[in-house]
Amino acid sequence: MILISRIGLIIALLSLLSMVLGHFGTHELNLMSSQISTYAAKAPYDYLITTSMLLSSLTLLIISFLNSKFQMFGSSYLAHFIPALAGAASFGLVMLAYYEETARNLSVLKQSGFMAIRIQSFHDAGLLMFFYSSLSLAVLLGTLTIIYNYNKINKVLGGIILCMAPISFMLMTTKWPKAIGFEGVTIGLNQRAALLCLWLAFTLMLVMASNKSFKPTPKSGAV
Repeated sequence: MILISRIGLIIALLSLLSMVLGHFGTHELNLMSSQISTYAAKAPYDYLITTSMLLSSLTLLIISFLNSKFQMFGSSYLAHFIPALAGAASFGLVMLAYYEETARNLSVLKQSGFMAIRIQSFHDAGLLMFFYSSLSLAVLLGTLTIIYNYNKINKVLGGIILCMAPISFMLMTTKWPKAIGFEGVTIGLNQRAALLCLWLAFTLMLVMASNKSFKPTPKSGAV
């Protein structure tokens, strides 16, 4: 389990690196107002953004594999939902990577043709599938770690993973940038902050799984 967890950790770090590098280059896009999907469609290094999405998808599948192969949470009934949520989140990312954004806002969408609207619909569906499945997965992983892991440090990390889900949701859906002084459209900042929280949650999960102290308690399977 340790080897596969470390491989997953490397992939997660490469995903973050690809995402950061994909924002470089000369372009008219803005980190504050332009979503990641816009960069994936129009930035000079758009292929790096797409690569980051696919690497993140692979990271989620590795977490699912670790749970199924090594029973990270013993025979817990709730652990059986991990592959479903991780698979849905992973597939959502693949949809985001395959169906590139065709309209960055509603005004552009209204002027688009049938195929552009259809592609954008699949793109939006992929985003919703990924985001809400990832939130649910973080809640489940954090909760199971708190309940079933005997190591106190891992329990604390599990609590952090659990908290990352509501924090990510609030960062995505509230107007917190304006509350701290940012003006104008801030959807890009909202999205990046929210997704960074989810990345941290799943990376922490892999860090714990790569440690020998990550073992379920003998009572695992009660829930």
